[in-house]
Amino acid sequence: MIMEKEFENWRKYLTEKEKPVQDEYEAHFYLALTQSKEIDRTELMGFMRAIQNVTTVYREKEVSTSTQTFVGEYKIRFVLTHGADVKYYYDTTLKPGLRKIKGLSIQRDLGYEKTGEE
Repeated sequence: MIMEKEFENWRKYLTEKEKPVQDEYEAHFYLALTQSKEIDRTELMGFMRAIQNVTTVYREKEVSTSTQTFVGEYKIRFVLTHGADVKYYYDTTLKPGLRKIKGLSIQRDLGYEKTGEE
């Protein structure tokens, strides 16, 4: 009888799902990058990755190119602790962080969405 109860508790423990520690998000932007000898696109990608909580930056597609500017659609993945205010992070950390990067400007903010398991 005691073993039955212990076995049942153990079975419940094994089937419980872990609570998420982090939430993953993707933000989409049209970003304009200045094309000059002083600024390299690879460096700009590194500066974007250096923003707090950003994990990866992908160039989805090229929108337009001129001798002075490259415009592309970018996907930026970031993580926040579970339950954190994503809008606050987006408005006070991510977008200002992008605006601080010399040679980069936000052309269009396409928003963000939660990714991963729900």
